[in-house]
Amino acid sequence: MPITVTDPSGEFVLDLSQQDFHVFEDGVEQTIDHWDLGGDPLALVLVLETSSRLQAMVPAIHSIGSIFTETAMALNGEAAVVTYDSTINVRQTFTQDHDAVQKAIARTAFEAPETNLYDAMAAAVELFKAHPTSRRRIMLMVGESQDTGSTAELGQVVRDAVNSNISIYAVGPSSAAADLRANRTGVPPLKVHGLPPVDVSAPGKDQMGHTFFDVMTPAIWLLERGTNEMKNHQLQIAAAATGGIHYRAFHDSTLRSALEKIGGELHAQYIVSYQTNAAHIPGFHSISVKVSRPNVVVRTRPGYYVEAPAN
Repeated sequence: MPITVTDPSGEFVLDLSQQDFHVFEDGVEQTIDHWDLGGDPLALVLVLETSSRLQAMVPAIHSIGSIFTETAMALNGEAAVVTYDSTINVRQTFTQDHDAVQKAIARTAFEAPETNLYDAMAAAVELFKAHPTSRRRIMLMVGESQDTGSTAELGQVVRDAVNSNISIYAVGPSSAAADLRANRTGVPPLKVHGLPPVDVSAPGKDQMGHTFFDVMTPAIWLLERGTNEMKNHQLQIAAAATGGIHYRAFHDSTLRSALEKIGGELHAQYIVSYQTNAAHIPGFHSISVKVSRPNVVVRTRPGYYVEAPAN
């Protein structure tokens, strides 16, 4: 699992050793089998919303190809491109050709109003399942946290992503408009049927200057329930459930800045693995990581979910 460690100012901490890491599953410390900084080459699926609701951001989205290929793919990464509106389209299968990826992004059209977000995420998971496991897997979403007609369920998609070692990162290119549509006084409230109240006003800011709120509670709940009973912040919670992060991008420059930050993080993570004894036990299994360094922030996936046998 990839682990991101930052200091209080948000800068990556890159001088830790394997002995500084302590991994716990269900509260029990595990034996680390593998440790590395930077990790294996990346396999990325860029998932782009191409609904007509993003017309105002089309020039900015068309221009992200070079940033994505230079910062995320870098020298030896592979990438595929999936777009979604009312339909799901694989615009580019996995390739190391930067020009092919950039062309796939630049040629996208934004016409249909629908957004089948969860179906697009499910399609990305299937691309990874058919791809060799030797590369670290990243799903990078660029779109709003809204779904209008998917047959896939968000919770199951996120479970599949976690169990396939896929980290989800997301950038909301028009979150300002989405926020205003949902709540003109600020960030739209998280809406989940049956979930205890979630703190949306916790102190502190993320690397883009936005206020944190508790995403781990709904992220774990999403893994446990595996359903669609969630409105607003779906991508933020899906990212948290897989160890990734979500950025809100209000205009062109913050969209580019968010992609650059994600690209930088992907090449500054610690990669840690261990053999679990609970892979056959149905239910949610928590994972926590502690490091022997005070005043740092550690981010990784909160756990994984084992499906009960069909019989």
